[in-house]
Amino acid sequence: MAAKVWVVGAGKGGVGKTFFTSSLGITLSKLGFRVLLIDFDLAGANIHTSLGMPLNENNLSLYLEGKTNLNKLAQGTKIPRLSYIQGVWNEWMAHDLLKKDCKQLIEDARRLNYDFVLIDLGPGASSCHIDMFRNADEKILVTTPEPTSIEKTYRFIEALMCHELRESSTKEAYDFLLKNMKRYRSAEKTEHFSFRKYLSSHPGFSFDYFESFKQTPVRLAINCSRSRQDQDLGFSIKSVCTKYYDFPVDFIGSIDFDNAVWQSIRNREPVLIEKPFTPLAGQYLTIAKMLSTPTEVLTNLYRTAV
Repeated sequence: MAAKVWVVGAGKGGVGKTFFTSSLGITLSKLGFRVLLIDFDLAGANIHTSLGMPLNENNLSLYLEGKTNLNKLAQGTKIPRLSYIQGVWNEWMAHDLLKKDCKQLIEDARRLNYDFVLIDLGPGASSCHIDMFRNADEKILVTTPEPTSIEKTYRFIEALMCHELRESSTKEAYDFLLKNMKRYRSAEKTEHFSFRKYLSSHPGFSFDYFESFKQTPVRLAINCSRSRQDQDLGFSIKSVCTKYYDFPVDFIGSIDFDNAVWQSIRNREPVLIEKPFTPLAGQYLTIAKMLSTPTEVLTNLYRTAV
């Protein structure tokens, strides 16, 4: 059976995306799954820090340069059933990846002997990140309640939509769409801009873009939540995406702000291992169970027990 590939992205840095990815991976491993974390931040890899692991020269750059395969780069951790691939940390120029390279990495990850492969992207909506997002089995966006983070989350979603539309439309139709979007932003807004309505009434677009996202919607997680208002923010973003973009976003939950997080990173001991019976651990458990089917969870719990 092919491994399921989950990609975790964010509109900007500093939202706790890497900690979210590593914590979700730890939680899945506790449920009995074989999990591989891939650090795909090509400018500031640090998932090893979240796991309390040292830097290693045997990192993702060797795969990107065609010198080895992913399987040979996987390293074990102190946590049963959890492995990781060290990100690029010893180079100062980012790798220039093509669309086919991103697709190939997803395909290679699916062939690995794991139940789940979680890929931690770098921040922002680069073309490479969008291609990784498009090809994944689960697409997860992490944001915080901060205004700058929320704004960048919307920009990531817009970039994802426009990237898809550009490939399924004529150049004239796509350029005209962008011009209309800019006009809408600068004008006095009396109603929501509807992508669905726009695409249905303008020629040049070759398929029903929105139907493809009904099968695998973008998932949204709110990190560093401090209040009920922060917790409800996910539903607000979901509503805005429906009204403005006609775009399905699935809010999968919020993660509380917890001082134990930065303390555990400083101590190089994952907080979900150091403090496994906390509300924080329960929130990750809820999300992990939600994204993996109940049947799979029960099967793997049994497999672990025996």
